[in-house]
Amino acid sequence: MLNKKNISLFLLILFSIGELKAQERSKDTLFFSIDKYYTLSPTITANLSKQTYPERLEFEKEQMKQTKTNGYIFFVGDGYLVKGLKPKKILSIKDYIENRKFYFDGKYNKIIDKEKLKDSLTNKYTIFFVNGDEFIQPRFLEYSSYYPIRDGENIITNKIKDTLFFKLDNNYIFKPSSKSTSFLLKDSHDVTFGGFYFETVQALNNFSPKEILSLEKYVRSSKSYDDNRKEKLNDYKLWEHFNNYVVVLVEEAFGKKKYIEVASMYAIE
Repeated sequence: MLNKKNISLFLLILFSIGELKAQERSKDTLFFSIDKYYTLSPTITANLSKQTYPERLEFEKEQMKQTKTNGYIFFVGDGYLVKGLKPKKILSIKDYIENRKFYFDGKYNKIIDKEKLKDSLTNKYTIFFVNGDEFIQPRFLEYSSYYPIRDGENIITNKIKDTLFFKLDNNYIFKPSSKSTSFLLKDSHDVTFGGFYFETVQALNNFSPKEILSLEKYVRSSKSYDDNRKEKLNDYKLWEHFNNYVVVLVEEAFGKKKYIEVASMYAIE
């Protein structure tokens, strides 16, 4: 026999499921056309996963020439092909995404911020891809960047990046020792569990940054940080984020400023 506590729990679960379904129904729907070079999917193209790495590189070179972008959309259909829908408008997902609304913040960046894409597209709308008279609803959709690209022994990264300047306060961000070339964050984890840190690239001169940011405020207001979690900082996500910027630390001493370019690193032992 159900007691009052169990009945209340059952009703709460039932209400939550109903609310989620209502939210799903209340989403607006967007219809996108299939683009051979911008929308890749094993649902559309057979044997996509069987491509060798050299074959994939050759296709990506063609993608980059055709799309003139830094990446593409990859999706997997939900297994059902819907027919009979009558969309008023079918959009180009390339044109929809490749605008500054979805880029990482900055003046020059043309790198898609996956978190912005989730907030303003994939979590906000019901999406269908139109393939002839068939409509495919993705169960998985993400933006994939071409970078970094492996070219033999070399790694090619996207060089069109904005620069972020952060104050080196030696409190939130600090060197583990005076001779170290690395900089650790107070919130980051030990490399035993996967830790984020910065590594010195080079000293720079003659900068006049418009704004020097607080790294602590920047990190703790980012999607990489969640104050409600036990492990508040997602080191890997922070590493991914800073890979899309040139990062410069600004150290001030005796009335003079030193500028140190650093690279974001993620290590696990």
